[in-house]
Amino acid sequence: MDTTPGTPPEATPRNKHRGCLLNVVLFVVGAIVGTGLTATAAVLLFLPSVTLTSTNEGTPNVYTKQRSSLLGGTDHEVWLGRSPDHGHVVEIPSGWGDKPEVDRRPDGVELKFDHGGRIFVPESSYVGGR
Repeated sequence: MDTTPGTPPEATPRNKHRGCLLNVVLFVVGAIVGTGLTATAAVLLFLPSVTLTSTNEGTPNVYTKQRSSLLGGTDHEVWLGRSPDHGHVVEIPSGWGDKPEVDRRPDGVELKFDHGGRIFVPESSYVGGR
């Protein structure tokens, strides 16, 4: 170790190791923060938001929902059941609209759309706690 009076203190080996430790600590903290930011961005981009757009009360209740995410488009789905968060899910094909006419029958429910499309859901799909 050089301790001559003319040697600056930053040139001593003790201070060199302190800078190395600081670099390692900063690297680890940066990696943790970077991982956290990446995970948060991924959740925000891919996690869809769901909005209830219409409700048709009856047996079963028919709820129309809109799902959208920042990267994906907008999809619509119909839930048949007791509540908006519990029931049988039917995806509505793109371009069919989001407000079907509901025709309840003894053997199931028929969803009729403005352009002529129809989706029939048998009673066994939504009865019995589904």
